[in-house]
Amino acid sequence: MKTVLAMNLLAKLIMVDVSVWDRSENKYRDLLITVDTGASVTTISTDILHTLGYDTTQGNEQKIITASSVEFVKETTIDKIKLGDFELENVQVYAHTFPESSFSLGLIGLNVLKEFDVNFLFSNKTIELTPIDDRNSKR
Repeated sequence: MKTVLAMNLLAKLIMVDVSVWDRSENKYRDLLITVDTGASVTTISTDILHTLGYDTTQGNEQKIITASSVEFVKETTIDKIKLGDFELENVQVYAHTFPESSFSLGLIGLNVLKEFDVNFLFSNKTIELTPIDDRNSKR
């Protein structure tokens, strides 16, 4: 079984709609975030994580290399994230303050993408995700 995500090409970025679990309101919130095959770990705006009820002050601090600098971020775990029809639970993310000029509220990194075979279909602006192993994803 596969799911298809609409690919939004904005500001030379590949962006998709995902849903992240909101602990504050016990429901999903939709976010438009970047697909970044060069990122090791999914990263979400610190402000967004706080709004969704996640504590980003307690996690381990990690050093990451961004496109323009070296940054220090906090690790946290989000309860659930949905990509199309698939849901992943207990996903490690980094909390990061993105530059004001950023069009994105976060990015999907390899820790999420590696759960799927991923096909970028630029001809029809979609991304196909086929789970590699159903242990971590629910449909």
